[in-house]
Amino acid sequence: MNRFAGTLYQLAPVWGQNLLLTGFGMALERERYGGRFREYRDMLSRTEWYSRADLQAYQDERLRDVVRHAYDTVPYYRRRFDVQKVRPGDVRGRADLPKLPVLTRDDIRRHFDELRSTAVPARAMRKGHTSGTTGTPLTVGYDRETVWMTYAVFDRHYRWADCRFGRNGSRVAVARGNVIVPLRQKKPPFWRRNRSQNQLLLSAFHLSKGNLPAYVEALTRFQPDVIDGYPSTLYVLARFLQTNGMTFPVKAAVTSSETLYDFQREVIEERFACRVFDYYALAERVLFSGECDRHQGHHLAMEYGVAETVDSSSLPVPDGSVGRLVGTTLHNAAMPLIRYVTSDMSAIRPGVCPCGRGLEVMDDVTTKAEDLLTLKDGRLISPSVLTHPFKPLDCIEGSQIVQTEPDRMIVRLVPGTGYTDTLGQHLVKELKGRLGEDMQIDLELVQELEQTSRGKFKWVTSRVPIGI
Repeated sequence: MNRFAGTLYQLAPVWGQNLLLTGFGMALERERYGGRFREYRDMLSRTEWYSRADLQAYQDERLRDVVRHAYDTVPYYRRRFDVQKVRPGDVRGRADLPKLPVLTRDDIRRHFDELRSTAVPARAMRKGHTSGTTGTPLTVGYDRETVWMTYAVFDRHYRWADCRFGRNGSRVAVARGNVIVPLRQKKPPFWRRNRSQNQLLLSAFHLSKGNLPAYVEALTRFQPDVIDGYPSTLYVLARFLQTNGMTFPVKAAVTSSETLYDFQREVIEERFACRVFDYYALAERVLFSGECDRHQGHHLAMEYGVAETVDSSSLPVPDGSVGRLVGTTLHNAAMPLIRYVTSDMSAIRPGVCPCGRGLEVMDDVTTKAEDLLTLKDGRLISPSVLTHPFKPLDCIEGSQIVQTEPDRMIVRLVPGTGYTDTLGQHLVKELKGRLGEDMQIDLELVQELEQTSRGKFKWVTSRVPIGI
């Protein structure tokens, strides 16, 4: 929603908010599932059964087109390739990717305009925002083809869970990070309806012990086929069911955006009487992976992007070895990201999945480890919902959150070019809009962020015990 629509939404009564959400959902449905979406969906239903060799041949063909397009129409790549003395013809396929320079988040932030293709009109480029695992905001661009392909890949993931998208598809209860219920609201309903996509949108900001029975009642009335959300948010609901000796059977649970821990999977599957289908996706739209019904790792969507795992010198590591994930788009003509270095670590497994699909299989991502926040009023907040206020702030080089008391937290910021105290206070305001005005938020400007004793970065740490 734009700012005006967002303000109107906040002022509207519940029935009006449901109506606005349904209208917004209809607009998103046209954008995401129009155009070539069905063509891509049908293609993916065939290609998932291709042999590994045929899928790699498909990637090589697409990759040659992407590299040629980037060299011919993207100023940043022409300059970098020339410096490296690499020509498009030198890249015949994925095996040649190490000949090309890697692309970092800082490169995108510094050279955003130079990374845009001159062949794609500015009006045709959409913009997306991500805060990433490290809490460093980033803006990226992509085109309509990327949107259609992205949602075709999402659709395939849902089909692997034997579910369907859309108004005539599965009934889905969604528990993610959008502020769909005003924080000041103290009584149910803590959910809204998006009838255009057959969704019940659950607020992730009102999950207190006292409110959880109302959530279960709402789910009972809605009778979802699927429950979709952050692992930590679904875990809160599942733990409540467990504590009260209850189950709530659904067809599937779909999780993403955080590390899914074994203890979370166990309780979610037990209490929702289903299997969890976890997926990994990036707002940069270069990689996607998800679990099939065998649940033996995450299938990489090889038709969507090329995945590499590399060492500190950006050279490939052997299959089965952990390395930093690097992704290359196979579809984004507006801003083709080539050898984009993510902040995540994983390993690409040798061999194939017992399901028979030729798609490569990736281990779970190993770098996302944050804590639930427990607030003074008992609400439990997933770290992922706190990423949203950071996303538009490209002037922040990095961030870290430490909750020290139920009503107190420290936000450490590494300020970049353009940072001002006014922007810092705006960030505080947005965080309070999600956590409550009684949350004391202390900003600390630092030169570098703390790491654990093992050298790992943890974006959110809570020193407050969970109350359920």
